[in-house]
Amino acid sequence: MYLGCNYGRLKLKFNRSSIRCVCLATWFFPICIGFSHGDVQERIVALTAEIDAAPRDARLLLERAELRREHEEWTAALGDYDAASKLDPSLDTGLLRGRVLLESNHADGSLVILNRFLYRHPADPRALTWRARVLMKLGRESEAFSDYREALKQTYLPEPDLVIESADAFAARGCGAEAVRVLEGGIGKLGQIPAFVLKLIDLEIAAKDFNAALGRVEAMRQSAPRPEPWMARRASILAQQCRFRESRAAWQELIEYLAALPPAERGSHSMSTLSEESRQALASLASQPDRPQPLPGP
Repeated sequence: MYLGCNYGRLKLKFNRSSIRCVCLATWFFPICIGFSHGDVQERIVALTAEIDAAPRDARLLLERAELRREHEEWTAALGDYDAASKLDPSLDTGLLRGRVLLESNHADGSLVILNRFLYRHPADPRALTWRARVLMKLGRESEAFSDYREALKQTYLPEPDLVIESADAFAARGCGAEAVRVLEGGIGKLGQIPAFVLKLIDLEIAAKDFNAALGRVEAMRQSAPRPEPWMARRASILAQQCRFRESRAAWQELIEYLAALPPAERGSHSMSTLSEESRQALASLASQPDRPQPLPGP
């Protein structure tokens, strides 16, 4: 990353991949698809044979519709949803058809269908989330924000993806304070998920609230199974504050900590990479002044 301050620009790399959590890829439909595109097509062919043998099985049609959506066969997917609804009128496929139209860049049509679905199911968090995405595409941001808020409100334990998506939407439109509230609410319900903490740190740094960011990093360093990436994050933030002497000391502490690890740990790819980045960062800071800088306010 590039760190700007009164004493020029300082280039430092910080590898965050080792402390990112893997959020759930999807939470909107009970069918879990883990196929490549070739596998998807093969499964569609197999399902078509099953449907030919059991033409009144609406569940098979729904499963094929999801696969066709995965394969971006938008029209065919919509046809399967409609056919499933005709076979079983109790099925409300409006939500799923609205998603297909959203993903195929037919935002206006998606909005119409999702509005109808939400009229029947006004508290459905999935529909609220998808309508929020549609409204964002249409530039109706205030309405989208209302839907994101309601989706979070209606979900007792929101999926991490929903929390992050909502926070990103608020932050991208200059609503950093609300993004912070969303992430803190997610932490309150789901715990200290690293992805939430990382986004909070980024928001606090953007607002020049470095002390708050450092406090979060220190809390994670003490509780995380691997403290090394958080030690690196702390050293990086200190440099962003132009607290170069403290940053050098923090990088040196990390280098020594890594050197003291057992050989098997020290020689792992992640620790070797972090050690090299720490040395590069320390070398980049060598020419920076030692005099302390006033701490920026929040």
